[in-house]
Amino acid sequence: MPNLVIIGSGIVGLCIAREAKKKDTFDNVTIIDKEIYPGFHSTSRNSGVIHAGFYYSPDSTKAKFCSEGNSLMREYVLNNSLSYKASGKVVVSKNDKEDKIIEILGKRAVKNNCKVRVLESKLIKNYEPKAKTNNLFLWSPNTWSASPKEVLNCLVNEICEYGVKICLGRKVVGTKNKSVILDNGDEIKFDFLVNASGGYALPISKLFGIKTSYKILPFKGLYLKSKNKNDVFKTHIYPVPDINQPFLGVHTTLTSDNYLKLGPTAIPAFSPENYKIFDNLDIKLTPDILFLQSSLFINNNFRFRDLALREFRYLFKENIVKSAQEITNFNLKDIDFDWYSPGIRAQLYDLKKQNLENDLIIEFKDSTIHILNSISPAWTCAFKTAQFILNYLNEI
Repeated sequence: MPNLVIIGSGIVGLCIAREAKKKDTFDNVTIIDKEIYPGFHSTSRNSGVIHAGFYYSPDSTKAKFCSEGNSLMREYVLNNSLSYKASGKVVVSKNDKEDKIIEILGKRAVKNNCKVRVLESKLIKNYEPKAKTNNLFLWSPNTWSASPKEVLNCLVNEICEYGVKICLGRKVVGTKNKSVILDNGDEIKFDFLVNASGGYALPISKLFGIKTSYKILPFKGLYLKSKNKNDVFKTHIYPVPDINQPFLGVHTTLTSDNYLKLGPTAIPAFSPENYKIFDNLDIKLTPDILFLQSSLFINNNFRFRDLALREFRYLFKENIVKSAQEITNFNLKDIDFDWYSPGIRAQLYDLKKQNLENDLIIEFKDSTIHILNSISPAWTCAFKTAQFILNYLNEI
């Protein structure tokens, strides 16, 4: 049987390795990651929300993957006795204009095969008494929370039992003759390769000759987490989003162990792993990112300048609390919050269309597959994404 190499040990790469071994498609499966721990970046920093899939345009890959991915993730959590909170979620509106968006999301939910209900505001007390809304709200019972670290550890243990080799602390720097070249000079041969390297998927894809009109435009998500466990809220509360943007706005979420989180923000970052102001800057990528950000700021493409000016205020804790306060009638100042681990959304910008790419992009070339723009809800979609990739590999 052929050999499969996967670049990236985040949840998508781990799920692909698991699916490959479950289907007994490959003799050897090897995962390569530049970090010394699996899932070091987005996977371990994920909010843990298992999204239902009603936000996304019905013709998008996200819409096709998310609803089934939600079921597969919840099934995996239950089957492996992992921590979870079946909290559900309400999406609330502030005015009549946002009520219309609630109705749009409800119609998308039907097309995307999501279990949701659009309800009148008088009923919200039955779902989340601490939420406030205008005339309508959306109820999503299948929006749960799980523990990203428990899911990660469970997957790692499972694939190791299957015999998957995980090569950590090694960076892919080149390729030749169906081999990847590592930063220590080693070469690993492959028959098929999947690039699931998250924030670095686009640069890695270029090593294999993939040409696109995309540039990396990362955003930093800051979170606050309550110091004590939650005894106030029953469900997640989300505001109505701008459905033309990939960001969902500052919201309240409940973790699998019942702490309250506020966030995330969408602050422009300078590198795919730029968690703090000047940390983890990439000397190859940061200059291009800064140049693109400057151009977008000047021209205000897709309202980037408006977004940046609005989001930078979230560098101050009180502004995150103030924003979250708009969707709840409970005084959030009564809760003590600490800063929590930030995450990076390694968003892609389309130079041709001059807008953010909102969908998952999968590029195919010869015997390689490249998963680009693997942003939210990539965590929710991971098991479904793996099924899609393996079905493709079995057909070629």
